[in-house]
Amino acid sequence: MTDDSKDALRAASFEPRAATHSTQEVSDTPRPVGTWVALATGAVLLGFVVFILPQFAPTPDSQSSAAPSTISEDAQTAPASSTSAAQENASERSPFAEAQLAKFRRSAQEALQSLLETQSRLESRGVDQWAADDFLAASAVALEGDSLYRAQDFDAAEALYQQALDSLNGLEARLSGEIDRRLALLLDAIESGDEATAGTIAPLLQQMAPDSDAVFDAVERVPLMPAITELETAAKASFEQGRLSSAVSQVGEALGLDPAHQRLAKVARQYKSALTQQRFEDAMTKGFALLSDNDFAGARASFQSARNILPAADGPKAALAQLGEAETLSRLNDLLSQAADLAAKEQWAKTVEVLEAALAIDASLVEASDGLNQARPLAELFAKLDTIVEQQARLVDPVVLSEAQLSLSEAEAALAASAQTSPVLKDKVAAVRSAVATASTPLPVVITSDGLTEITIKRVARLGPVSSRTVSLRPGQYQFLGSRDGYRDVLITASINATSDNRIDVRCEEAIIR
Repeated sequence: MTDDSKDALRAASFEPRAATHSTQEVSDTPRPVGTWVALATGAVLLGFVVFILPQFAPTPDSQSSAAPSTISEDAQTAPASSTSAAQENASERSPFAEAQLAKFRRSAQEALQSLLETQSRLESRGVDQWAADDFLAASAVALEGDSLYRAQDFDAAEALYQQALDSLNGLEARLSGEIDRRLALLLDAIESGDEATAGTIAPLLQQMAPDSDAVFDAVERVPLMPAITELETAAKASFEQGRLSSAVSQVGEALGLDPAHQRLAKVARQYKSALTQQRFEDAMTKGFALLSDNDFAGARASFQSARNILPAADGPKAALAQLGEAETLSRLNDLLSQAADLAAKEQWAKTVEVLEAALAIDASLVEASDGLNQARPLAELFAKLDTIVEQQARLVDPVVLSEAQLSLSEAEAALAASAQTSPVLKDKVAAVRSAVATASTPLPVVITSDGLTEITIKRVARLGPVSSRTVSLRPGQYQFLGSRDGYRDVLITASINATSDNRIDVRCEEAIIR
């Protein structure tokens, strides 16, 4: 039987496959121990790289799970075929190549993460409204990077991510300038009263710069614009109608709502200036009206009020100077008028005082000078005449009587030149003439005594001791002195006139005790 079976095998002609023959040869050849250790170590490392290491490496899915949809959707949705292909290729790559690939993947993921964070910040600042085209262009570059990432070309994907990131960083750098530009536009719209433009810019600007005090202050002014516009319109109407006080009040109310409004502040200054000018002109007009009515006190008050309203104006100063001249002229006219009235009444002393006051104001006043030259001699003459009449007793003195007679002659000459217009002088001349005549006519005076007393009529005569004696004396006041040895002197003053009995008794009776 053994021989029959051997014959059958030879008939099949089995020729092992090269792969089987090779395996048989290897298995039949003894291997060194170091070779087995090396193969075991390589198998372990390969399994670690292929199955274990990818579990520790960050994946695009985990890094971009919270990112906006614009860039991250493609990076998060890698097809299963790509994953399986990567696993198949991983089994063919060396551990070093796999590690390099993981490194490039991490670098790409880090660039992607920065890109997503910058994208998020810009979107929160409304980038799609102020730089939509540039933002979309950067997003398109990032999407190309996603395609390369899915193809595991991580190095090229990182380059595109970085390019997109640089573009977004540029947009972020532009943000401050964009804010400033829109803030300027907003302020211009507020200043010009363009409510539509301001309402459009304010929300975006508030989103672009939520922490800016300047933006906050500007945005807060926008809701006030309708009320400010209404008040400004009313103020303009009042101004055009000449109701300047109302215009100033209304624009002031509007400015109170928005104190930072520069154009309103300028309008307020314009209205206030117009109101001030109106008040100034009203005060000046009133002053000149009062001046024409010779109400100098009222005119002065009005001109001073105008000067207080506009201290730098020249008008009030000139008006006050004109007022001073008018007052002076009026005062001079009053004084000349008074002097004329006093002269007509022959009150020459007062006339002299008034004319001297007029010349003190204006020494070149001819009318006052001529009037004074006429009034002063008459005033002096009247004073003499009044003194003669008032002090007739002094006429007992021959010198005084002689002066009185001269004054009477002077008065009679003046009266002769103006008898028709000088009734007062006529009366004074008559009174003085009577006084002089009376003083010139002696009257009998009876002097009695005890015959022991020495009697002297002062400034007249020494009579000596008499018992009774009659002497002739002109009317007037006399002093009778009595003296006697051992007795006190006696002095008697008596007025001698035609209406008294003219009897004088003089005697010393009081003995001196030694």
